[in-house]
This record gives sequence, structure tokens and C-alpha cells, in this order.
Amino acid sequence: MSFKLRMWVSLILFFLWLVTGISGVFLLIAPLLAYFKISVPMSLIDTLHIYLGFAFFGLSVVHIALNWPAMKGYFKRLR
Repeated sequence: MSFKLRMWVSLILFFLWLVTGISGVFLLIAPLLAYFKISVPMSLIDTLHIYLGFAFFGLSVVHIALNWPAMKGYFKRLR
């Protein structure tokens, strides 16, 4: 059960990372798109970016909690 949960959390985190990154690039180049008269629903992209960013942060906390024993092992080896 734990492995399946870790797998799904990791896959969803990857998807959220990808979509948040792409929407961030769109927000960054929005003035350039407007200059070339390219119509993109920026309010939708902005809202998507914000909410998926919150979901990414929350799921990252879950990911750290699920992988905490492995992380403790990594930190012990660093000493």
C-alpha cells in the first residue's frame, strides 16, 4: 500500500510540476504574446498556475512525509 501511494504521489507531483512550469512560462511571455496579438486566456492560466502551485506545495509535504525514513538515511550518511 505504501509503495502504491508513494508512486501516485510522485506521478501527480510530476504532472503538477510540468503544468505549473508551462503555465509559468506562459505568464512570463504574456507581454510578448500580447505584442504579437496572440490571444491567450491569461486569467485562466494565472488561476491555474496559482491553484496548481498550492496543490504542488501541499503534495510536496505529503511526499516528504512518505519518504522521511529514506531522507533520514541520506542525512545520516552526510555526517
